This record gives sequence, C-alpha cells and structure tokens, in this order.
Amino acid sequence: MSGSRWYRLAVLAIAALAPTSATACAAVAGESESVTVMASWDPQQREGAAFQATLARFSRETGIDVRYQGVRTITSVLRLADLGDALPDIAVLSSPAELARYARAGRLVPLSPDDRIQNHQLLRGGDRQPYGVVLKTDLKSLIWYGTEAGEGAPQTWTDLVRRGADLRAAGRNPPWCLGMKSGAESGWPGTDWVEDILLHQSGVEAYRRWANGSLAWTSPEVRSAWEAWRQLLAAAGMTDGANVQRMLLTGWHEAGADLTGGGTGCAMEHQGSFVRALRDGYETFSPLPRFEPGPGPDGSGVEVSVDAAGLFSAKPAARQLLTYLASQAGQEDWIAHAGGSFFSARTDIDRAAAYRSDAVGGRIAEQLAATAGNRCLDASDFMPQTVANVFAAGVLEFLSDPASDRLPPILRRLDATRRAVPTTEWLSDPCP
Repeated sequence: MSGSRWYRLAVLAIAALAPTSATACAAVAGESESVTVMASWDPQQREGAAFQATLARFSRETGIDVRYQGVRTITSVLRLADLGDALPDIAVLSSPAELARYARAGRLVPLSPDDRIQNHQLLRGGDRQPYGVVLKTDLKSLIWYGTEAGEGAPQTWTDLVRRGADLRAAGRNPPWCLGMKSGAESGWPGTDWVEDILLHQSGVEAYRRWANGSLAWTSPEVRSAWEAWRQLLAAAGMTDGANVQRMLLTGWHEAGADLTGGGTGCAMEHQGSFVRALRDGYETFSPLPRFEPGPGPDGSGVEVSVDAAGLFSAKPAARQLLTYLASQAGQEDWIAHAGGSFFSARTDIDRAAAYRSDAVGGRIAEQLAATAGNRCLDASDFMPQTVANVFAAGVLEFLSDPASDRLPPILRRLDATRRAVPTTEWLSDPCP
C-alpha cells in the first residue's frame, strides 16, 4: 500500500470516530470551551458510562462542552490521529510507555504543579518532569473464584496448581477461565500471568530490571516464570488441542462467563479488579499466593495497572478538565457512578463511604491502599510498544502448543527485540 493511500485511510478512520457529547442537553459552548477526550472505555458499557457521567457533571458545573471518543484499540487509533493532525485534547492510555513516547516527541503539553493533584498520581520521565496523570488504578495480582472452586483460598503456588488439578479431576473443564482474544491487543491476559508470576517468584528487583530492559528474557528468572505458568496449565489439563483452541479463540471478556454465571466450566480466573465492570458475579477473590521458596516479604510486590491521561492541548479548558478528573472531587464522583469497578490512587478518598454499597469493591480498595509501598506497574504496559507487541505474540505462540519446547526460541526473539530498542525508549522504574 502506498504511503499516500495509507495516510488517506488513516484520516478517514479518524473522521469515522463519532464523539459523544457529555452536554447533549446543554447549549453547545464556543470552540474555546470545547474539549475532546479519547479513552478505551466503551460508552455502552459500565466503565464508559461511568466515565461519561463524570464528564457530564464537570460540564454542568463549568459550562464546558466535553466530547468523548471511546475506542478499544486506542493505541493504534491515537497514532493514526497523530499522523492526521487530529489528536484529542486529552487522551487516557493504559501504557505509561506509550504516553512517554508522545512526551519525547513533543506532543504533550507540560504539566504544571497543582495542589489538587497528588504527587504520586504523576508519571515522571527520566528528567523527573511529569508527563501523565494517573486517573484510575487497578489491582492485578488477583485470583477470582466461582462457587464451585472449592473451600478457602490457596496459600501457596503449589496449592493453587493443585486446586486446578483437583477441579479438573472433579469434572471442571477447563478449570481456569482464560481467553486471549482482544483484537490487535490479543495475548495480554497471558502477559499478565507471566508478569505476576515473575514478580511473586523472583521479587521486585528482578521485575524492575526486566521491565526496564536490563534483565534478559533468556535469564533464569524470566524463563522460570513461563515454566511455572506452563506447570499450572498442564496440571489443570489445559494443554490439549481443544483447550488450546478455546484459550486462543475466546475473548478475554467472555472467558469468565461460567465463573460468574454458575456454568459447568471454569471456576477460577486470574484477572484485574476492572473485570467487575464486565458483569455481576465477581465476588470472591484472593491475592496470587506466594511461592516457596520466594523472594520473602521484603522482596515481594503486587502488580497494578493504571489509566493515565496526557494533555495534548494547551486549552485552559482541557487543563481544567484533567485537573478535575484527578482531583478528590472528580475521583469521588467517578466512584459514585462506577461503584466497585473504579479505584483511585489518591490517599484522601473516604473508602468506607465511597464503597458502602459494595463490600467487594471496598475490600479491593483497602487492599490497593495497603500496597502503596510495593506496587509495580504492569510490565508490558511499561515496556516500549515494540517489545510489548512481541511479548503478546510470544504468548500466543507459546499457548498454541504449550506442551512443546517452543519457549527457548520465543525468549531469544524477545531478547533480540529488547536489545534492538534504543535505551531512550525505556522507562526506568516500574515499582516507584
């Protein structure tokens, strides 16, 4: 495809995005008082609806017209928007590395100090200058259980592996809810497994070095994480052809339907706290259990994901909106609309009041607050996009025949990718 034709298609794709206005019932403000926001939350789903309700309150209080674009494949769509000179005023991304790339390219407006935004909500680059604001945080080191998953939470990795084997022996097939399909981002539920295992098995320092590009993919720590995941799948009887096809072709958002709906299939799922926005029924959870031997209490951590906003426009109205979304008032309003599927990084949220009608959400919020000193950002979100893409592709290849010995060439390919990426594209500390 010629460059000019590709460019025209990119512009058409951008034009096809139909923003929805958060002030449909209000008079449209002037151009200077209109703000466009792009994020990955579907306006027709719970997350997107809660976000739009929060935007609507801001619009009512300020008179500023906010136009929201909800696109699942936001990374690729935003890159097309950049090529077409059609960037939104604010974009919310789950990848700090991708947001940092825009900062290096000079696309982001510098963020000024504001006492309504807490210091730890800011994402900072190597120069310590903030380039993004964390609007939403989710706990990822979680195992969800259905009613048929057995009594009590496994306390060690060995117990967790045995639980999967026991469920398979009892007729649950597959024991684990696992779906890799996610459009252009397929494979990320598998990268989450590898990341979480590595963090719990080898500790924060190994995780930090791996996520910032200084630990080889062929290292014992990284390989051991993949092997542990294979062990879990094999014990659960999920390396046969039928289960492999199911894992590769099932959408990540559909994987837990049996867990929440009381079906005869899977009864356990490794998924972040945001999964509660998909459907009701995610009620029982526990942290990923410890490894024995493991890194010990001083070296352990928990994995979290963030949705962080970048300011692509110098409009005062855009800066005003970004500040509101990150402020205590904005975060509490967001929680009020989303309930137990939204979690804040702020330390001044009254969690007892905010989650009084959702005990499960309250438990997650309390656990998230308790991890403040040992959180590590999702490694594939922290890595340069090129590496993250090869990581996800490697997961899909690994799962296509997990019983074979495909792992060594997959890891060598990932390490070659790691070495080829310039050092300027790597962020330094995923566990600040």
